[in-house]
Amino acid sequence: MAGTVSPAAAADTGPVRLDVGLAAGADPAAVVATLGDAVVRTGPVPGLDAITVDVAADQAEAALSQLGATPGVRYAERGAVVRADSDKISLNFGLMDIPPAWTWTMGDPGVTVAVVDTGVNPTDDLVADRLAAGYDVVDGDTDTADGNGHGTMAANLIAGDGTNGVGYGGLCNRCRIMPVRALSGPTGTTADLAAGIAWAADHGAQVVNVSLSTPAQSRLLRDAVEHAAAKGSLVVASAGNEASTARRYPAAYEHVLSVSQAGPTKNTAADRWVDVEAYGTWDVLGRNNTPVPLTGASGATALVSGVAALAFAMKPDATADEVRSAIQRNAELSPLHPPYGTPMVNAGRVIYDLGGVDTVAPTVTSTGLTENAFIPAEGVMTLPQMTDDHGIERYEVLVDGRSRFVVLRPGGKILVQPPANHSGPFPVTVRAYDYAGHVGEATTMVHTDTLAPTGRLLSPEPFKVVHSTMVDVTVKSSDTDLQSITSQYGDGSLTRIGDSDRWQGRVPVTPSGEIQLSLTDKVGNRRGLFGNVQIDNNPPSGGTIAPASGARVRGTFTSTLTGVTDLSGYVKAELRANGALVGTDTTAPYALAVKTGSFSGNLTLSWKVTDRWGLSQTLPARSVVVDNAGPSVTITKAPRNKAKVHGTVTVYAKSTDASGVARVQLLINGKVVATDRGAAYVLKVATGTQPRTMKVQVRAYDKLGNVRYTSPRTWHRT
Repeated sequence: MAGTVSPAAAADTGPVRLDVGLAAGADPAAVVATLGDAVVRTGPVPGLDAITVDVAADQAEAALSQLGATPGVRYAERGAVVRADSDKISLNFGLMDIPPAWTWTMGDPGVTVAVVDTGVNPTDDLVADRLAAGYDVVDGDTDTADGNGHGTMAANLIAGDGTNGVGYGGLCNRCRIMPVRALSGPTGTTADLAAGIAWAADHGAQVVNVSLSTPAQSRLLRDAVEHAAAKGSLVVASAGNEASTARRYPAAYEHVLSVSQAGPTKNTAADRWVDVEAYGTWDVLGRNNTPVPLTGASGATALVSGVAALAFAMKPDATADEVRSAIQRNAELSPLHPPYGTPMVNAGRVIYDLGGVDTVAPTVTSTGLTENAFIPAEGVMTLPQMTDDHGIERYEVLVDGRSRFVVLRPGGKILVQPPANHSGPFPVTVRAYDYAGHVGEATTMVHTDTLAPTGRLLSPEPFKVVHSTMVDVTVKSSDTDLQSITSQYGDGSLTRIGDSDRWQGRVPVTPSGEIQLSLTDKVGNRRGLFGNVQIDNNPPSGGTIAPASGARVRGTFTSTLTGVTDLSGYVKAELRANGALVGTDTTAPYALAVKTGSFSGNLTLSWKVTDRWGLSQTLPARSVVVDNAGPSVTITKAPRNKAKVHGTVTVYAKSTDASGVARVQLLINGKVVATDRGAAYVLKVATGTQPRTMKVQVRAYDKLGNVRYTSPRTWHRT
């Protein structure tokens, strides 16, 4: 748990606590008397010139105003409550160079760390003999039993014994813990916290651990911090778990070493108020002597308090300012942080800085490489091995005599790559440095062939249309040390054809049609080889049918299909009329003759298109009207059959047709003598120019060309 102090919320019915700072010599009773009946209870803040005053909630503002005007009062402010938060990260001591620090000191019983918290219970890792006399600020007695567990966890991380074979180790294995109970549970007040800090400083604690914080500035807490500084105590306080850059207190006050848990920095370019960060999650023994996790900024703060305790053990005459400065200047800023970020505490550097002696150079026992081994162009992962009597501060890797990179934390694998465009032998040197700057190194001679194999894709030809997610591939390569050709996309590989320079196989293609191959030689050099095909997994698309839907046709007419597209470039088009196959066409634009004979009525045209892979699409059916019948035509008024006529004779006719009448004509002896294109139809003939005997008929054409005749009649000219 990481403790946070939140502003006290004034309940409508409960009292509000005020923290009141007094001038030297001021009479607390006289100050309280100025508030009259508003006072519910009062109490001292042990160790500080201050008192607490509880007043009714509805009189708090008036009381603050009265106290502000009362002689002998330096300040009056609302108190705050203490709560616990948590966050979880799992890392280890090695990331902060704690084991190297232990090679110089495991702590000293003369160093006392006060844990101002919920109290401390003895555990297997922190036995009662290692607990200094403490104090319960909350109840005003010496019973510092922990009813919550937060304080016990912090104390075990600071000073738990890591050599007893049980539980978990802390940092300062031989230091003493001074329990100061300032919280009655997960919450407490700024007055009790301030009193706890002051009591710890008054009773000789070199380090005061405060795994707590509040967003509200408290002059009472500032008084307590200044009091501790004057007594020579170093206050180490939590910067809180909130994902915010806003200041927390007392961490942000001068003289305090402020600590955040590792992660995004709480600092800004304009306000660098957090001094160091540390990892915050650790397994420790809790108040019931069972394993529990201490997490978040509480764990980070306790860890830094442990580093401070080791520092005082290393240099007993160091001042609080000296220890705080050593911790600050030896912290490491992560390359992931901005320049104003929070650096990570480094215990090994701190202890060496404060007097650690290191006279023996480190030894590199192995570069992690094998003599005369072949290294591919992309390099190999290796794990160098090195030792030192205290610790390796950093190590450097040199390739062919040139520094490639520096590693700050030994223990992880690294990538060693040969020089660019190099073939043949080259040295790899691992050079280790200890805290004193002594150097140890080892060199291994290795070989490389950095020339990646080459090849050419012979088939399929670029952008060939295929109907599969697998294609047959042929590659030509003259590289004699080519060992394999495999697909970079899914399973698939090529096999060399005998002793030739040809490789063949079947490989998958990407959804976009890319062939992705990887050529690998015997030492592991790789080169990509790529090609493209067009994948046709769709039937032909598009298409416009003629005649249009509802069109009227007769006899033998042509239906066409245009605008069909397909990647394969081949389409077979089939036409059916009322379900019967009319024919097929394979040449665009597609056109087929439809014979209707004497049929009249609706005719459904259906085109089906199929590509070379057999993928087909049937276009929406088109219905046309077949009209093979001529229009109706009758003579409504004209000389009757065998009539005798002379001069100009007029014939009246009537004609209708669903497709529309195009024209009506009068025929004499088979020859057209008159035509009318508009109803009603009136036809005239000058009989004087006609033969004496005339065969007379009227015929009508519809707009499709169908024709019909009336029955013939005979006229005689007189």
